[in-house]
Amino acid sequence: MNNKLNALIVATSVIAASGSFAQDSKITGSLSLDLNSNFISYGTAVWDASDDLTSQLTFNPTLSVNYQYNKALSFNGGIWLDWNDNATQQIEVVETDVWIGAAYTSGITTYSATFQNWQYAGLSEEILDLGVSFDTIFSPSLTIHQRLGSGASGGQEGTFLVASASHGFDLNDKVSFSIPVSVAFALTEDYHNAAGADSGFGYATVGLQGSYALTSSTALNFGLTYYVTEDDVTFNSTQGGEDNFLTWNVGYSLSF
Repeated sequence: MNNKLNALIVATSVIAASGSFAQDSKITGSLSLDLNSNFISYGTAVWDASDDLTSQLTFNPTLSVNYQYNKALSFNGGIWLDWNDNATQQIEVVETDVWIGAAYTSGITTYSATFQNWQYAGLSEEILDLGVSFDTIFSPSLTIHQRLGSGASGGQEGTFLVASASHGFDLNDKVSFSIPVSVAFALTEDYHNAAGADSGFGYATVGLQGSYALTSSTALNFGLTYYVTEDDVTFNSTQGGEDNFLTWNVGYSLSF
Protein backbone atom coordinates (compact mmCIF):
# COMPACT_ATOMS: atom_id res chain seq x y z
CA MET A 1 0.00 0.00 0.00
CA ASN A 2 2.74 2.47 0.92
CA ASN A 3 4.54 2.09 -2.40
CA LYS A 4 1.32 2.66 -4.38
CA LEU A 5 0.36 5.64 -2.25
CA ASN A 6 3.85 7.13 -2.52
CA ALA A 7 3.73 6.73 -6.30
CA LEU A 8 0.40 8.54 -6.38
CA ILE A 9 1.75 11.39 -4.25
CA VAL A 10 4.84 11.72 -6.47
CA ALA A 11 2.73 11.73 -9.64
CA THR A 12 0.40 14.35 -8.20
CA SER A 13 3.38 16.49 -7.17
CA VAL A 14 4.89 16.30 -10.65
CA ILE A 15 1.59 17.33 -12.19
CA ALA A 16 1.25 20.21 -9.76
CA ALA A 17 4.81 21.39 -10.38
CA SER A 18 4.10 21.72 -14.08
CA GLY A 19 1.30 24.20 -13.37
CA SER A 20 3.52 27.21 -14.06
CA PHE A 21 3.45 26.25 -17.73
CA ALA A 22 -0.35 26.32 -18.05
CA GLN A 23 -2.30 29.54 -18.12
CA ASP A 24 -5.52 28.15 -16.64
CA SER A 25 -4.05 25.60 -14.21
CA LYS A 26 -5.88 24.97 -10.95
CA ILE A 27 -5.71 22.31 -8.23
CA THR A 28 -8.89 21.27 -6.44
CA GLY A 29 -9.81 18.33 -4.28
CA SER A 30 -12.34 16.72 -2.02
CA LEU A 31 -12.50 14.57 1.09
CA SER A 32 -15.55 12.44 1.85
CA LEU A 33 -16.37 10.27 4.87
CA ASP A 34 -19.19 7.88 3.94
CA LEU A 35 -21.06 5.13 5.76
CA ASN A 36 -22.68 2.59 3.43
CA SER A 37 -25.12 -0.19 4.27
CA ASN A 38 -23.45 -2.55 1.76
CA PHE A 39 -20.41 -2.73 -0.48
CA ILE A 40 -21.75 -3.37 -3.99
CA SER A 41 -19.15 -3.93 -6.71
CA TYR A 42 -20.58 -3.96 -10.25
CA GLY A 43 -23.87 -5.44 -9.08
CA THR A 44 -22.47 -7.98 -6.63
CA ALA A 45 -22.77 -7.66 -2.85
CA VAL A 46 -19.18 -8.19 -1.71
CA TRP A 47 -20.21 -9.37 1.76
CA ASP A 48 -22.85 -11.76 0.36
CA ALA A 49 -26.16 -10.74 2.03
CA SER A 50 -27.33 -8.06 -0.40
CA ASP A 51 -30.65 -7.50 1.41
CA ASP A 52 -29.11 -6.87 4.86
CA LEU A 53 -29.22 -3.14 5.68
CA THR A 54 -27.60 -3.11 9.13
CA SER A 55 -25.01 -5.85 9.72
CA GLN A 56 -22.66 -5.20 6.76
CA LEU A 57 -21.89 -1.53 7.34
CA THR A 58 -18.76 -0.19 5.65
CA PHE A 59 -16.96 3.08 6.36
CA ASN A 60 -15.41 4.50 3.17
CA PRO A 61 -13.14 7.57 3.37
CA THR A 62 -12.13 9.00 -0.02
CA LEU A 63 -9.51 11.62 -0.87
CA SER A 64 -9.33 12.88 -4.46
CA VAL A 65 -7.26 15.59 -6.14
CA ASN A 66 -7.90 17.15 -9.55
CA TYR A 67 -5.40 19.22 -11.51
CA GLN A 68 -6.97 21.35 -14.25
CA TYR A 69 -4.04 21.86 -16.61
CA ASN A 70 -6.02 24.07 -18.99
CA LYS A 71 -9.62 24.44 -20.10
CA ALA A 72 -9.56 21.11 -21.93
CA LEU A 73 -7.12 18.84 -20.09
CA SER A 74 -7.17 17.69 -16.47
CA PHE A 75 -5.48 15.02 -14.35
CA ASN A 76 -6.80 13.31 -11.24
CA GLY A 77 -5.77 10.88 -8.53
CA GLY A 78 -7.05 9.59 -5.23
CA ILE A 79 -7.38 6.91 -2.59
CA TRP A 80 -10.43 5.04 -1.23
CA LEU A 81 -10.61 2.79 1.86
CA ASP A 82 -13.06 0.07 2.87
CA TRP A 83 -13.05 -0.04 6.66
CA ASN A 84 -15.29 -2.59 8.43
CA ASP A 85 -15.51 -5.73 10.58
CA ASN A 86 -17.27 -7.94 8.03
CA ALA A 87 -14.30 -10.23 7.39
CA THR A 88 -12.87 -10.88 10.86
CA GLN A 89 -15.28 -9.24 13.36
CA GLN A 90 -12.45 -6.78 14.03
CA ILE A 91 -12.68 -3.27 12.57
CA GLU A 92 -9.88 -2.84 10.05
CA VAL A 93 -9.08 -1.56 6.57
CA VAL A 94 -9.91 -4.54 4.35
CA GLU A 95 -9.39 -2.83 0.98
CA THR A 96 -7.36 0.09 -0.34
CA ASP A 97 -7.94 1.46 -3.83
CA VAL A 98 -5.78 4.08 -5.52
CA TRP A 99 -6.19 5.62 -8.95
CA ILE A 100 -4.72 8.13 -11.36
CA GLY A 101 -6.27 9.34 -14.58
CA ALA A 102 -6.76 12.05 -17.16
CA ALA A 103 -9.71 13.70 -18.88
CA TYR A 104 -10.05 15.78 -22.03
CA THR A 105 -13.05 18.01 -22.77
CA SER A 106 -14.13 19.17 -26.21
CA GLY A 107 -17.40 21.09 -26.34
CA ILE A 108 -19.97 19.17 -24.27
CA THR A 109 -18.00 15.90 -24.48
CA THR A 110 -15.42 14.67 -21.96
CA TYR A 111 -13.20 11.64 -22.61
CA SER A 112 -11.46 9.98 -19.66
CA ALA A 113 -9.02 7.19 -18.86
CA THR A 114 -8.38 6.01 -15.30
CA PHE A 115 -5.98 3.35 -14.05
CA GLN A 116 -6.88 1.82 -10.68
CA ASN A 117 -5.17 -0.52 -8.25
CA TRP A 118 -7.42 -2.40 -5.82
CA GLN A 119 -5.62 -4.06 -2.89
CA TYR A 120 -7.41 -6.61 -0.70
CA ALA A 121 -6.86 -10.07 0.82
CA GLY A 122 -3.13 -9.66 0.31
CA LEU A 123 -3.37 -9.39 -3.47
CA SER A 124 -3.63 -6.62 -6.05
CA GLU A 125 -6.20 -6.14 -8.81
CA GLU A 126 -5.66 -3.68 -11.67
CA ILE A 127 -8.47 -1.90 -13.50
CA LEU A 128 -8.64 0.38 -16.53
CA ASP A 129 -11.74 2.54 -17.00
CA LEU A 130 -12.39 4.31 -20.30
CA GLY A 131 -15.26 6.78 -20.28
CA VAL A 132 -17.16 9.37 -22.25
CA SER A 133 -19.68 11.81 -20.76
CA PHE A 134 -21.79 14.66 -22.06
CA ASP A 135 -22.51 18.00 -20.37
CA THR A 136 -26.13 18.14 -21.47
CA ILE A 137 -29.59 17.20 -20.19
CA PHE A 138 -29.49 14.19 -17.83
CA SER A 139 -25.65 14.12 -17.95
CA PRO A 140 -25.36 10.81 -19.84
CA SER A 141 -22.13 8.81 -19.65
CA LEU A 142 -20.71 5.50 -20.84
CA THR A 143 -17.87 3.60 -19.13
CA ILE A 144 -15.91 0.54 -20.23
CA HIS A 145 -14.61 -1.10 -17.05
CA GLN A 146 -11.78 -3.51 -17.86
CA ARG A 147 -10.36 -5.86 -15.25
CA LEU A 148 -6.68 -6.34 -16.07
CA GLY A 149 -6.03 -8.89 -13.33
CA SER A 150 -8.44 -10.75 -11.04
CA GLY A 151 -6.45 -10.35 -7.82
CA ALA A 152 -8.26 -12.03 -4.91
CA SER A 153 -11.71 -11.61 -6.48
CA GLY A 154 -12.14 -15.25 -7.43
CA GLY A 155 -13.02 -14.12 -10.93
CA GLN A 156 -11.16 -13.79 -14.17
CA GLU A 157 -10.16 -10.84 -16.33
CA GLY A 158 -13.28 -9.34 -17.87
CA THR A 159 -15.22 -6.30 -18.99
CA PHE A 160 -18.33 -4.41 -17.87
CA LEU A 161 -20.11 -1.72 -19.87
CA VAL A 162 -21.99 0.83 -17.73
CA ALA A 163 -24.40 3.47 -19.06
CA SER A 164 -25.43 6.17 -16.58
CA ALA A 165 -27.52 9.33 -16.39
CA SER A 166 -28.67 11.72 -13.66
CA HIS A 167 -31.12 14.54 -13.10
CA GLY A 168 -30.41 17.10 -10.36
CA PHE A 169 -32.51 19.80 -8.78
CA ASP A 170 -32.32 22.28 -5.87
CA LEU A 171 -34.96 22.71 -3.21
CA ASN A 172 -33.32 25.85 -1.86
CA ASP A 173 -29.84 27.34 -1.32
CA LYS A 174 -28.82 24.52 1.02
CA VAL A 175 -30.68 21.38 -0.07
CA SER A 176 -30.20 19.65 -3.43
CA PHE A 177 -31.17 16.26 -4.83
CA SER A 178 -30.24 14.07 -7.77
CA ILE A 179 -31.81 10.99 -9.32
CA PRO A 180 -29.02 8.80 -10.78
CA VAL A 181 -29.79 5.75 -12.91
CA SER A 182 -27.56 3.17 -14.54
CA VAL A 183 -27.67 -0.07 -16.50
CA ALA A 184 -24.67 -2.39 -16.88
CA PHE A 185 -23.76 -5.39 -19.00
CA ALA A 186 -21.01 -7.98 -18.57
CA LEU A 187 -19.34 -8.15 -21.98
CA THR A 188 -17.37 -11.26 -21.00
CA GLU A 189 -18.20 -14.37 -19.01
CA ASP A 190 -16.85 -15.14 -15.53
CA TYR A 191 -16.35 -11.53 -14.46
CA HIS A 192 -17.67 -12.05 -10.92
CA ASN A 193 -17.05 -15.75 -10.45
CA ALA A 194 -14.62 -18.10 -12.16
CA ALA A 195 -17.16 -20.94 -11.80
CA GLY A 196 -19.28 -19.84 -14.72
CA ALA A 197 -20.85 -16.39 -14.50
CA ASP A 198 -22.76 -15.44 -17.65
CA SER A 199 -22.25 -12.44 -19.87
CA GLY A 200 -25.16 -10.11 -20.68
CA PHE A 201 -27.33 -7.90 -18.48
CA GLY A 202 -25.71 -7.54 -15.06
CA TYR A 203 -27.62 -4.92 -13.12
CA ALA A 204 -29.61 -1.70 -13.19
CA THR A 205 -29.93 0.97 -10.50
CA VAL A 206 -32.08 3.93 -9.62
CA GLY A 207 -31.30 6.21 -6.69
CA LEU A 208 -32.22 9.32 -4.80
CA GLN A 209 -29.22 11.24 -3.47
CA GLY A 210 -29.45 14.37 -1.32
CA SER A 211 -27.03 16.99 -0.03
CA TYR A 212 -27.36 19.60 2.72
CA ALA A 213 -24.78 22.39 2.50
CA LEU A 214 -23.20 23.27 5.85
CA THR A 215 -20.86 25.89 4.39
CA SER A 216 -19.70 26.82 0.91
CA SER A 217 -17.23 23.89 1.03
CA THR A 218 -18.79 21.29 3.34
CA ALA A 219 -21.98 19.25 3.15
CA LEU A 220 -23.92 16.34 4.63
CA ASN A 221 -24.88 13.72 2.05
CA PHE A 222 -27.47 10.94 2.16
CA GLY A 223 -29.28 8.65 -0.22
CA LEU A 224 -30.93 5.40 -1.28
CA THR A 225 -30.12 3.14 -4.24
CA TYR A 226 -32.26 0.28 -5.54
CA TYR A 227 -30.57 -2.54 -7.47
CA VAL A 228 -32.06 -4.98 -9.95
CA THR A 229 -29.48 -7.69 -10.71
CA GLU A 230 -29.16 -10.86 -12.77
CA ASP A 231 -28.10 -13.75 -10.56
CA ASP A 232 -26.37 -15.66 -13.36
CA VAL A 233 -24.00 -12.69 -13.65
CA THR A 234 -23.81 -11.28 -10.10
CA PHE A 235 -24.45 -14.42 -7.97
CA ASN A 236 -26.37 -12.45 -5.30
CA SER A 237 -29.06 -15.10 -4.73
CA THR A 238 -26.46 -17.85 -4.94
CA GLN A 239 -24.57 -16.21 -2.07
CA GLY A 240 -27.62 -15.98 0.19
CA GLY A 241 -28.93 -12.53 -0.69
CA GLU A 242 -31.58 -11.19 -3.04
CA ASP A 243 -31.35 -10.29 -6.72
CA ASN A 244 -33.28 -7.03 -6.12
CA PHE A 245 -32.39 -4.98 -3.06
CA LEU A 246 -32.10 -1.51 -1.49
CA THR A 247 -28.98 0.15 -0.07
CA TRP A 248 -28.44 3.40 1.84
CA ASN A 249 -25.60 5.85 2.43
CA VAL A 250 -24.83 8.85 4.64
CA GLY A 251 -21.70 10.98 4.74
CA TYR A 252 -19.80 14.23 5.09
CA SER A 253 -17.85 15.93 2.31
CA LEU A 254 -15.28 18.72 2.19
CA SER A 255 -14.14 20.39 -1.04
CA PHE A 256 -10.98 22.46 -1.36
